[in-house]
Amino acid sequence: MAVSRHSSKRSANDNTQMNVTKRRLRIWLMFMTLFLCWGVYTFFSQMFQMQDLEKESADRQAIKTQAEKARNELKQEVDRLNTTEYILQLARSRGWVLPNEVIIRKQDE
Repeated sequence: MAVSRHSSKRSANDNTQMNVTKRRLRIWLMFMTLFLCWGVYTFFSQMFQMQDLEKESADRQAIKTQAEKARNELKQEVDRLNTTEYILQLARSRGWVLPNEVIIRKQDE
């Protein structure tokens, strides 16, 4: 009978140790599952934020390109306005003349 008591104590200790080990394993698995879920959520959240930022960056780049084009056109206009020939051409297109200058126009038939 003494032998049977020790084996029942061992099996009881083994069972409690198995239960503790299983509980620890469950806790560890739950922690790892939560950590994995948090990682996946963070990954997708950042991925969508990056897509939004890339779209915003592309929009701003397009606006910048348009502004640079307009600036270059204005620079060209300023450069042309600094020439006497262009100023005379603009004045004549508006019907202005220099002093002592006579306008000769062709009459349509």
